[in-house]
Amino acid sequence: MNSHKPVDPQQNLKSQRGTALFVTVFMTLVLGLISAATVATTLTRSKDSRFQLDRLHARSLAEAILDAAQKQILVRTANFDDPFANATIATGTVNVGGTSYAWNAEDLTPSVYPGNLDENGWRSIEVLYDSTDTGGPTQTIYTRVVQLYPGIAPDSGVEIGIAKSHLKRTIEVQRNPLFDFAIFYDDDLELLPGPSMTFEGKVHANGDIYVGVGGSKTLTIDSDYFRCTGEIFRERKNNGSTTGGNVKIKNADGDFRSMASNQDFEAFNDPQDWVDFADDRWGGTVQTGSHGVLTQNAPDIGSIANNGHYRNTADLVFHNDRVYHVVDGVELDITSQIPGVISESDDDMYDAREETYVPLTEIDLSDSNFQSYVTSANSDSNPNNDIHQVYAYRSPDPEPGSWDPGVANNWFEGIRLTNGSKLPADLLFVSEDPIYVQGDFNTNNKKTSAVISDAVNLLSNNWDDDREPGDDYNDFDSASETTYNMAIVTGNVRTPDGGGDYSGGLENLPRFHERWGGSKAANINGAFINLFQSRVATERWGKSGVYKPPKRNWYFDEDLLNSSALRDLFPQAVGIDRLVWEEGESLLPGVQ
Repeated sequence: MNSHKPVDPQQNLKSQRGTALFVTVFMTLVLGLISAATVATTLTRSKDSRFQLDRLHARSLAEAILDAAQKQILVRTANFDDPFANATIATGTVNVGGTSYAWNAEDLTPSVYPGNLDENGWRSIEVLYDSTDTGGPTQTIYTRVVQLYPGIAPDSGVEIGIAKSHLKRTIEVQRNPLFDFAIFYDDDLELLPGPSMTFEGKVHANGDIYVGVGGSKTLTIDSDYFRCTGEIFRERKNNGSTTGGNVKIKNADGDFRSMASNQDFEAFNDPQDWVDFADDRWGGTVQTGSHGVLTQNAPDIGSIANNGHYRNTADLVFHNDRVYHVVDGVELDITSQIPGVISESDDDMYDAREETYVPLTEIDLSDSNFQSYVTSANSDSNPNNDIHQVYAYRSPDPEPGSWDPGVANNWFEGIRLTNGSKLPADLLFVSEDPIYVQGDFNTNNKKTSAVISDAVNLLSNNWDDDREPGDDYNDFDSASETTYNMAIVTGNVRTPDGGGDYSGGLENLPRFHERWGGSKAANINGAFINLFQSRVATERWGKSGVYKPPKRNWYFDEDLLNSSALRDLFPQAVGIDRLVWEEGESLLPGVQ
């Protein structure tokens, strides 16, 4: 028989309390562990989120630094300041968001293309000038492979918060003389002739292209390269109107396909639709910013200033009424040896577009002493005596410090080249002043030549200085047919964005001052380059009584592709042929 001991209620209560306390402690411990794990997970996720955000910011900043550094390299190269001229390492600083950042770069060309470099460290390549003309001329382009890094050293990287980007960029810089282009505008290009015209050679604009031609006329673009960084519009920039003529552009097969007013960029709602249409119609010869066309960097106007590149590297300097031969950096006054080549005008010429009389330094290129002097200098055994680059300018006498005609009040003076039918050598003429070329130029035993100035003005064989203020078309003589074998780099008075006074377009880039009447020909065999806005000759195109247009027989001079004496003196277009990004692992600081 079992006996049952009575349960002590007090003891039972204690037991229950102990169990409850154990459960409570256990649950607290479990919850603490869960909470700790949650906090740890949250902290880890928070740290990872912060790292990802910092990594994104670091990469974005690295991209911005490299974009700016790349632009700096291209601009410096275009402006005759090659960062790798004397070393394979280059450094610099750029401003991003108001903060200065360092960059460094290495020229990889010697290792990528060993044994194929010229004396300046560039790789030269011969390519067909027009891909549709398999038997045509070739051109030489120059390339350099450069690797860029943000920071003061290749391993510096960009550090933001707890992340670091080791982004680097490899580019192949490409340069070639601007005179490899038949037409080059460092701005919008307006190609809107009244009569029919044909242009051969490459056409590039760092901006938009506006194209058209007079009613019932035809504008023909005979080129495998018709490109711009903006877009192409089949209308006028100054007022948006279209023209009734026919615009034909060569396609990749060598056939010509028209561009109607409903076949330009503006006719398509989606840029990709325009790209597809253009590629289908022209096979790649017509490309715009929507295709990814990049800027071709070119020299700025400072290169032609009295303290700029062309003045500082000139072989021969004409200043007011004196002539200097520059030998080993020393200017030797040779005026007494060639006195007939230079003079200052007794009667100033009247420029009707600028509405002012123009005091001139006149350079008589036919002077026998000048011809003999240049020939002798180029024939001796010392290449430092060679004369190919000529700089001419006018200034007050005595000349004030930092003389700049572009900011001088009431200063308008010019340079006139006369009797230039026969040149003694390949010659490049440069001035910060307007240049007036009078009469046939470089037509006898043709050489390679170019004129670079604030404004290039063309005067015919029949020009005289009898123009006066207030003359209308019947008060001055008719022009006569004249031929100019020269490339032109000149300023412009641009059409304002949004419309306004027309610049005159490519057809009036060289400035005319006579009554040509549409039947007398101005024959130009060269290239047409607009790099800057005029700073001296700044009056608008289109005033009444200035001129009647010539018959324009204008052609690209293929001899510019092979002009060895001047090719390195010509201004250069500098762009990118290839681009590669590479990102090292984005690291927490201190982690390698």
